[in-house]
Amino acid sequence: MKIDILTLFPNMFNGFKDESIIKRAIDDEKVTINTINFRDFATNKHKKVDDTPYGGGAGMVLMCQPIFDAVESVKQKNSKVILLSPQGNTFNQQKAYELSKEEHLIFICGHYEGFDERIKTICDDEISIGDYVLTGGELPAMVICDSIVRLIPGVIDKESAYNESFSDNLLDFPTYTKPRNYKGMKVPDVLLSGDHEKIDKWRKEKRLSVTNEKRPDLLESKVKLERSGLKKNKHKIYVDDIKNIKVTEIKQVKKTGVYKVFKDDEIRAITIFNPSMITGYKLKGKNKSNSVNKILVVKDSFIRNVALKNVKKKVDILAYRFNLALCSEDDDDATSRVLGEAEMLKQMIINMYANYLGGENLDKIIKNINLLTNEFVKAKTIQNSFFSKEKEEQRRI
Repeated sequence: MKIDILTLFPNMFNGFKDESIIKRAIDDEKVTINTINFRDFATNKHKKVDDTPYGGGAGMVLMCQPIFDAVESVKQKNSKVILLSPQGNTFNQQKAYELSKEEHLIFICGHYEGFDERIKTICDDEISIGDYVLTGGELPAMVICDSIVRLIPGVIDKESAYNESFSDNLLDFPTYTKPRNYKGMKVPDVLLSGDHEKIDKWRKEKRLSVTNEKRPDLLESKVKLERSGLKKNKHKIYVDDIKNIKVTEIKQVKKTGVYKVFKDDEIRAITIFNPSMITGYKLKGKNKSNSVNKILVVKDSFIRNVALKNVKKKVDILAYRFNLALCSEDDDDATSRVLGEAEMLKQMIINMYANYLGGENLDKIIKNINLLTNEFVKAKTIQNSFFSKEKEEQRRI
């Protein structure tokens, strides 16, 4: 990847490029980062790049000519030009992933009171790093570049990038190191067990509970994203290896009407939940030596009823646990635990059952869980208020 940064203060980037992971990525030729002073492109006698705004007002505004010419000097067919501005779309991890796949990025760092509006016509995107104002675009450029470069293959460990915060719209799980016990604060027993399956389960649950506690908005975004993805998956075949259900692509071979099922080597059975989509087509394994030996065709209505029955049981269990929490003496812990269970249940239903329930049924179930949660919170609030008054009256007596 090549990154060109247009700035009035190129020296600000010296430390950024000469330290830590960014330096290693540059040394390993994973990325090239150049800084360009667009003052060098000014054509006036005093190398001036800003002027007073038309219509009056405070501050100075960056002019078109130096920036237009600076961009033109480095722009190629595969370039993406990004303006760093408080008015841009807020930068996030998803945007970082998208930009990390680009071949050439050009960042324009603003300064003073802003840009001439016409500069936006040469930009492909406008990005902000948050709802606050800085003296210039240099720090945002460093933040975004750091976030992007670490996602380039080979820059950091692949597993580290996959598990970190904001991947899949979830925060990271808690981590610990030596000693096992520090000032009475102990490392959770599950992390010392050596049972990797239990550790993975604990980490997944913690990612959900931490996100629910600190950033519930991320969970809501995740639910919306996965709901919108249901329509895209409507014409896929679902491969069932008894324990896990996996999605596999269907690709047409030329225009013969023949479709091949691309599958994992271990899988020997395929369950197709939409018979109408395979009418007139032949299904066969990708490799003859590992051909599928069993094909089950099941009606949509049957699998939907099974899914609805399973989900209803889980929602009933959640309602029962809400009632237990209302009766629990361990008030705060029980409340926190059952609210976390409600969020995890919603997530599990979306991950495991969404493709079988259908969008309308899924919406009803999620709304039902939200309604149960809201009623529980109201009841708990009234209960706490009642007990507080009772304690206050006892104190007075």
